[in-house]
Amino acid sequence: MPRRGAGIRDALKDGRKLLGGWVNMESPIATEIMAGAGFDFLTIDQEHGPGDSMTAIQQQQAIRAGGSCAAFLRVPANDINVIKKALDTGVDGLMAPMVETPEAAADVAAACLLPPAGRRGVAPGNVRAARYGYEKDRFIAAGGRDVFVMTQVETAATVANLDGIAGVEGVDMLFIGRNDLSSSIGRLDDQTSPEAVELLEEAERRIVESARWLGGIPAPHDGAAAMFERGYDMVIAAADHALLRDGALAVVDSLRAR
Repeated sequence: MPRRGAGIRDALKDGRKLLGGWVNMESPIATEIMAGAGFDFLTIDQEHGPGDSMTAIQQQQAIRAGGSCAAFLRVPANDINVIKKALDTGVDGLMAPMVETPEAAADVAAACLLPPAGRRGVAPGNVRAARYGYEKDRFIAAGGRDVFVMTQVETAATVANLDGIAGVEGVDMLFIGRNDLSSSIGRLDDQTSPEAVELLEEAERRIVESARWLGGIPAPHDGAAAMFERGYDMVIAAADHALLRDGALAVVDSLRAR
């Protein structure tokens, strides 16, 4: 089972702008439909979504069946045991939320790498990431370096620490979570305030100037195309539950207006 995380890195090194989607519903059918649309990657959200290891495996199987995109997973916390469980399912990339310091970023990187480079627990005869032992040698040789690693920039404290975080070896991308970023300065659901805009722009500028790729999520006032124009390398531009909700509302609104 070749990992697609390395392919994501290669595409970014070639200067490609990558487009992704969230799969929050934990539904294999919804995930398979999303995979068929042609996204470069889909991110299984287990920070705000209801899933577990089994649903993560089922969704990855759906992604493989539906298209050629990579499968990422956002874990609920920067915890070595949580990250181990997520990686054992075989995901191509991992996103960790609320990583505010270089030390916390180093913990994420270490949790993704096998010893001696990192501290990830090893069970290559058991886990899906090694195809239950069929690909033990490949798994050991890769050492976890085939996982695309993202840490989220979600607080003013993180922005202040970006120079140190960007210097951590093993973190591929710094991914801005703009809802939490504005909330961290008392601007909950107010991303257009001057203070929130200034903080977002500072985060973007410092990441673009660093050695790390920049990722993020659009807003109603700031679409994916505009984000790519100003330096984003990766944007998660759609979510399964939101597409279903908005489509259903559009049908109901159009017919009730008759």
